[in-house]
Amino acid sequence: MSEHKLLGDIMKITKIWFEFDEWENGFNEDDDNSDVNFELDDGSKWCAEFFTYKNLITISQKNRHTGECLAGQYFQSNKAIFISKMNKDLIVSVLNEIIQNERDLTSVFTAINN
Repeated sequence: MSEHKLLGDIMKITKIWFEFDEWENGFNEDDDNSDVNFELDDGSKWCAEFFTYKNLITISQKNRHTGECLAGQYFQSNKAIFISKMNKDLIVSVLNEIIQNERDLTSVFTAINN
């Protein structure tokens, strides 16, 4: 287990990239999913996978039609974080909340090794 903060030490995000900024057709704030990569002030880099609550339903309905995931009977994602809206301010708030309260960031985020 890697510990990324000591008592009283708060990690800060220094860089952030939102996958949905790259999409030509934009995104649906209420019904979408996106990766968010960020770097902390200790130099570590992370990826978070965000889904809106509504997007989970949309994916399930799509899978019922395509047959994926036992025709929508389950959904699998390694480290999904569910949010009410795909909104940058909300995402940053969620990231900061998790970073401040979670001792093992690998349980929530995927480490990016360069």
